[in-house]
Amino acid sequence: MATDSATDHASLRIVPLGGLGEIGMNCMALEQGDDVLLVDCGVTFPTNDLGIDVYHPRFDHLHPHASRIRGLVLTHGHEDHIGGVPYLLARFGADLPIYGPPHTLELVRHRLEEHELGGGRVRLLPISPRKTYELGSFVVEPIRVTHSIVDAIALAIRTSVGMVVHTGDFKLDPTPPDGELTDEARFSELGKEGVELLLSDSTNVDSPGSSLSENEVGETLAAIIERAKTRVVVGMFASNVHRLAILGRIAVQTKRRLCLLGRSVQTHVRAAIATGRLRFPSDLIVPPELVSSLPRERVLCVASGTQAERMSALVKLAGGTHPVLRLDPGDMVIMSSRIIPGNDRPVFDLMGGFLRFGIDLRTWITDRRVHASGHAHREEQTRMIEMTQPRSFIPIHGTYHHLVRHAELARDAGVADVLVAENGEVVEVDRDKKLGKGRRVAVGKVATFGGGELPDEVLRERATVGRNGIVFAAIVLDRRGSLQAPPRLTQYGVIDHAEGASDVLRAAAIAMSRAITDTDARYRAQDESISDICRSAVRRTIEHKTGRRPVVVVSISRL
Repeated sequence: MATDSATDHASLRIVPLGGLGEIGMNCMALEQGDDVLLVDCGVTFPTNDLGIDVYHPRFDHLHPHASRIRGLVLTHGHEDHIGGVPYLLARFGADLPIYGPPHTLELVRHRLEEHELGGGRVRLLPISPRKTYELGSFVVEPIRVTHSIVDAIALAIRTSVGMVVHTGDFKLDPTPPDGELTDEARFSELGKEGVELLLSDSTNVDSPGSSLSENEVGETLAAIIERAKTRVVVGMFASNVHRLAILGRIAVQTKRRLCLLGRSVQTHVRAAIATGRLRFPSDLIVPPELVSSLPRERVLCVASGTQAERMSALVKLAGGTHPVLRLDPGDMVIMSSRIIPGNDRPVFDLMGGFLRFGIDLRTWITDRRVHASGHAHREEQTRMIEMTQPRSFIPIHGTYHHLVRHAELARDAGVADVLVAENGEVVEVDRDKKLGKGRRVAVGKVATFGGGELPDEVLRERATVGRNGIVFAAIVLDRRGSLQAPPRLTQYGVIDHAEGASDVLRAAAIAMSRAITDTDARYRAQDESISDICRSAVRRTIEHKTGRRPVVVVSISRL
């Protein structure tokens, strides 16, 4: 196996920091000699409500190698591939070179401005397909692929052990709306030249056949909207510029005005217009504050929030709380999206909200062709292997189930050397070009809120409060530690008042008073000691009477 990559220039280390064994938060380091190359730096979203905006990867492994990082290459502009960039720059400096397609870099620029990192030091370097770029000892060539966002690329990376192909997220759409096909000819050329290792997207490995073309989705949406007699709201992933362009054309054809509801869809439209990816007629878009004044049959809205994200436009519309638009019975909502695993219940609750308002709801359940995935299905994944003819294979982007299934597909396709790795499991390609696992490195998720990081201890406390509730106990003591008034206890989320909360709190207050009285005077004079004694008495009493162990916060005043 390979030795330390800082000294062994004939080996390659692949270090997944996110995205392997999970959906989202994609981030990978390639290490050889004195150089480190990063591919993507994304985020993932919380599945519980602990006041977290997003998680980004832990960067602990990169700190000892900070001076060796030659750059970050981004494959496309989805949040699970670029959302971690501001946090990476905050750790390693704004002068870290960031390479990516123009549209991707425009989205990164928006993210950096939100984090107040948009100064002149940031190095955003546009790259183009079929051109080569030297990043230390790595030579990187972008390859055009189709995906559910414009300007997506795969990467051909020339390394010390040979050619490594990283597909990014891809599909083989034969009729993409912008005409930019996946560059199958280039993948085949690389296969003939010799691909040592293929790293390939596993997200849709359970889906047979080939993915639906985006143009077919456009035809379906056009047919539905043309028949609609009232307002139409299309819920979609805001980053799908292809679909936004299609909806713009449909709005023109049906003589409707286009209204953008939600900050994310407005951001993606601005970025796409800035990079020439969207060209709407100047009078097509109507501001949200004017949409209610238009005739219902002349309105086509695009709204974000398809995963029932809190405070999103779709959630507000379904709840009747949107500040500028209230839907009427008979209006149509088209959910042009899929349900990301784990979001089933909130999305079905969202659908139920629309149905209760008498909305004509169309989804992938009623109309299968209202959405197309941006990820390759099994036939397309097999085709990628056939084109590149890799000697070895590592599945990427997916849960462990997805990775194992994709590994099986690669073996069935004739790949001799296949290895499944998860986050933190270092893959080493040695001088003999054999895959093997080296020592694990530290990985994990870092929770953030408002652009700042939340320590693990804070999250543990929030989770404990959420599970068990909290009790505030206030006591007044004299300087010797004698009680001057009965303790006052207030609880939140521990006991329902109908269950006798006052009786339980009264018993806890009595136990607390006795504990103070029974404590040696030396300890009653110390706030820390008396606080611990009171906390134990309250928690022990409440646990005895209810079986719950709440968080107890003690406030001490001394006269």
